Amino acid sequence: METKGRRAAREPVMETAAATGPEPAEMAAPQGEAVAAAPADLPPPVPAALPQVVENAAQATRDLGEEALAAFSESQAAVARGLEAMTAEIGELARAGIAAATRSATAMLSAKSLSDAFEINMNCARQSLDALIDGSAKLSEIGVKLASEASRPVLAQCAQGWGMAR
Repeated sequence: METKGRRAAREPVMETAAATGPEPAEMAAPQGEAVAAAPADLPPPVPAALPQVVENAAQATRDLGEEALAAFSESQAAVARGLEAMTAEIGELARAGIAAATRSATAMLSAKSLSDAFEINMNCARQSLDALIDGSAKLSEIGVKLASEASRPVLAQCAQGWGMAR
């Protein structure tokens, strides 16, 4: 047996359903009626064109990967050349430092007074400081050249990519 409270709660729901329209099952074509055929002038379905799109995308990705690998290989070669130049310069600085220390030690052994030893030490310190400044300048030049040459292929590849994106 249905009470008045339950009937009152059920009636607004039924009124809302009637106002929203037919159910999806009621909107379907009646059984037995055929659905109209698609016109013949439509383009082919997407799956027929999909293999060509996938192949084009795969080829573009391969090309991009090969170009990026070539740019990084070129960059790596520039880094190797730059590090080789830095190593040679550091080796030359070490040889010059050892030669200067040897000359200073020989001069110290021939010092006759304390004032001569101070003068030899001051000259050695001045020469060492000059060598340090010159060596730092040369190493900085090599470092700037290394960074420039190493980044050039990668930046060119990025610029090419930005050009394609426009």
